[in-house]
Amino acid sequence: MKLSINLAFPQTLSAQPRPVLIMIHGGGFLKGDKSNNNLRIQKMTQLGFVAASAMYRFAPEHKFPAALDDIKLAIRFLKAHAAEYHINPQRIILSSASAGSYLAVMAGVTGNSDAFDDHGLYTQFDSSVHAITGQSSPIADFRLAKYLEFSLLKRLLEHNSTNHQQRLAALSPVTYLDPQDPPMFLTHGDADPIVPVEMSREFVRELAKTGHSYEYHELAGGTHSYSQSVPDKAKAVSKRYRKFIEKWAE
Repeated sequence: MKLSINLAFPQTLSAQPRPVLIMIHGGGFLKGDKSNNNLRIQKMTQLGFVAASAMYRFAPEHKFPAALDDIKLAIRFLKAHAAEYHINPQRIILSSASAGSYLAVMAGVTGNSDAFDDHGLYTQFDSSVHAITGQSSPIADFRLAKYLEFSLLKRLLEHNSTNHQQRLAALSPVTYLDPQDPPMFLTHGDADPIVPVEMSREFVRELAKTGHSYEYHELAGGTHSYSQSVPDKAKAVSKRYRKFIEKWAE
């Protein structure tokens, strides 16, 4: 399968290489299109970013870690072309929601790990990033019994696979957490019917234990889409999101 990435550039030239914002679309790992983010990445160029929207392979045809491998490849691709695109490879930020935010968090926490380094493209570059944002993120510790029926597991893991507990650990972002992981901006609605808010709450507690730099904003009454369920709160958290990405772009 041929992968591609959409890029948007500021209209003016800059003396210094630009920071990069990579957006990762949602779609339950089953669908979606990187072009759905085209307007958003164009808007982000107004903040001085070179903005990108990356594609990845879908379940159920492509099981874990195919989608994660694709996002990590997109990061390495941009690093490989840093001079050509006039970007700063040390200032790459991932921005995402729903299934995309799982991929963003996983890419972030495994950037300094060799757990997913079995690849054949741009091997001279790593896939580490400078910061991560995620909305309504399915970032549970999937080894916990209460998540064994969660849809993500059914879509990404082979049925009756061997070493199932090891696969559940490999799928869980908390497995890879360490104090050197990038700062995170996470948000979740407490009335989300698709991705339980407990997933973010539990993950944030683990971030606190490791001394991570993070922001967590929980939106009372928010469902999976904040703009539809709590539009005023969505606007407020959007302002905080912008401050976060601008801070870590410096």
